[in-house]
Amino acid sequence: MQEINNPLENDKLERVEDKTLDALWETGAFALQVPEELGGIGLNNTQYARMVEIVGANDLGVGITLGSHQSIGYKGILLFGTPEQKQKYLPRVSGLEKRDVAAFCLTEPTHGSDANNIRSRAELSPDGKHWILNGSKIWISGGGFAEIMTVFAQTPVKDEATGR
Repeated sequence: MQEINNPLENDKLERVEDKTLDALWETGAFALQVPEELGGIGLNNTQYARMVEIVGANDLGVGITLGSHQSIGYKGILLFGTPEQKQKYLPRVSGLEKRDVAAFCLTEPTHGSDANNIRSRAELSPDGKHWILNGSKIWISGGGFAEIMTVFAQTPVKDEATGR
């Protein structure tokens, strides 16, 4: 970190320098918890937390960049994604296929970060091929440059007992 990263320059630029990001991608730092077979390092939660702690001690902005990408950005896919979603997205966020940054979209202007009261909605398109998302999100870490976003939204759920 001290050989490549310059925390003062990052602060001045208001972003992490490209040379630092490139080095982090090359060392696998963006894929600490992605399974090895999908391009990651395969660390457990404790190992991951220790690595981000070490990085954050040198430059908190870099630690937050890594953390928002992994702790919340692609964590939902890692924990709850279908096998197909994992195969599609985890190699991209790990740098194996691409270097796609992941972001987490929860907070709304009128309801804050209360996941139980979000108002954004996602409904399956009439042809059943994609989702139509309506709503507003704010304060998205990495939102200005992320390619993959985990978005919290309400979806219609059919009650099997009543059919509604």
